Amino acid sequence: MSTTSVTLDAVEAAVLSTTAEILKLPEVRLDDNLLELGVDSLVATRIVAALRTRFGVDIPLLNVFETPVLSEFAESVLDLIDDADDANDAYDEHGERDAAQV
Repeated sequence: MSTTSVTLDAVEAAVLSTTAEILKLPEVRLDDNLLELGVDSLVATRIVAALRTRFGVDIPLLNVFETPVLSEFAESVLDLIDDADDANDAYDEHGERDAAQV
């Protein structure tokens, strides 16, 4: 069971603000497509790195290209956050595998 307090709204807000900042745009919308905004692999790397720092989760660069619409990309980031949280829940406070989660 996930105990994360990160919501889709929070991830969407972070994706929007990060993308706008990196692309130097006044704003972007959830229905914007990163590829149509001109995002290439170098820019995608900057977006992913900023979100990785913010949420502490590994985000594969491929996610940008598989889910280029910002709303879908935000959902994929939230899924990764939830998956990481679920994996962390499988360990007890001493870093041992929790038998109840096996």
